[in-house]
Amino acid sequence: MNFASFILKSMIASLGFTASLMCIAAPAQLDDTSQNAATDQYLQALKAINEKRHLDAKILLEKLIESEPQHAGALLDLAIMQCNLGNRVEAERLFNFMIQRFTPPPAILEIIEIHRKTGCAIKAPEVNQSFSIERGYDTNANQGALNSIFTIDDFGTPINLQLLPEYLPKSDNYISASLDLSQETAAGNNIYLQLRGRQFSTLTNFNSVGLATGVESQFNLNNWKIHPSASLNILSLASALYQKQVTARIKFDVPQSSQSLMKYSIVSSLAKIAYPTIKNFDGNNVELRVLGTKQSDHYFFNLNAGLMFDYGNEFRLGGNRRGWTAGVFLRSATPWQIEGKPIFAEVAYQHQNWQNSKIYLAGLINVKKHQSNHVFRTALGWAINPNNTVQLEYRQIANRENVSFLSFDSKQIQISWQWQK
Repeated sequence: MNFASFILKSMIASLGFTASLMCIAAPAQLDDTSQNAATDQYLQALKAINEKRHLDAKILLEKLIESEPQHAGALLDLAIMQCNLGNRVEAERLFNFMIQRFTPPPAILEIIEIHRKTGCAIKAPEVNQSFSIERGYDTNANQGALNSIFTIDDFGTPINLQLLPEYLPKSDNYISASLDLSQETAAGNNIYLQLRGRQFSTLTNFNSVGLATGVESQFNLNNWKIHPSASLNILSLASALYQKQVTARIKFDVPQSSQSLMKYSIVSSLAKIAYPTIKNFDGNNVELRVLGTKQSDHYFFNLNAGLMFDYGNEFRLGGNRRGWTAGVFLRSATPWQIEGKPIFAEVAYQHQNWQNSKIYLAGLINVKKHQSNHVFRTALGWAINPNNTVQLEYRQIANRENVSFLSFDSKQIQISWQWQK
């Protein structure tokens, strides 16, 4: 019997064993509400196990067993969880109790024996890795102005000026690459490192390298799943440091039942952004966003909407600004295949709207800057195997501002290959 067959057989046997023993062991006086609560709690524990949140799963299982001491599925999962956490004595006690109390079928005994043979040693956390490389074309690599003429106010008299050629749109080919590493620590935290770079064929002044690192934790509080995180981002442009950003973020997953149509989250963040080579351009960004997600085996759907605030010093052009953002993302399987491998499709739209509080440049540009940015993206991907994916992507950016030389359009098309482990 191969490994896949063994796992399938064990899962079927475990489900049947658990279901039958739950029926036998459930107290007759347990009402429907208590049964539903126990079922929801058990499903939450299984989800925590699937997401590798071992400590959360252990706590959920222990609470469930306190209310239902004869819950066979929870006892077995808790024993395995104790073994995975390196608690060999407690795991062995639970395994023995299972065998003496419930007389498990052979498949369950085989699972118990497999875990006993490991000695309940804690395994080193796996490092998740992904690498991608892209080749693409950008119609406006330098974000050149949409209009070559702009107007200034010379003491009440409008004057039209012609932009220099270097400030007009320039197209170019590019190649980019990215490397992502992440690892879950024994305490349940997740640390990550991301490295990204893009190089243009001719517009080398716009070559960029970005580095991001951070840590994310998670815990439960009154059925709310809370994810605090912190990150550091550094961006260089043309081999010179351009931007530094430190972000503190916290995400709250709204409690939901297993029958909920969508999963909702609330995200708040505070970011301090510095531009070492640009005077009076630094800012502090505050954001509050609501997320809604729905997924199945065939698709993933996401909605987001939020409020944004950006605070700079008194000398920054345009002063402080406030805004809002909203977007939608859909990833879905398609009926098409290549060599028996399915093709998936993605489509996304994101909008940002900013309004400044002060005149942009008194005496010359006598307006409060208003920005409306639209980003549309669509892609087709082909999963060659579980580790390798090829994707064709199109992206269009329409940035509109009432300061005309800041408005621009950009269209990008690229093909990429991604490897992940």
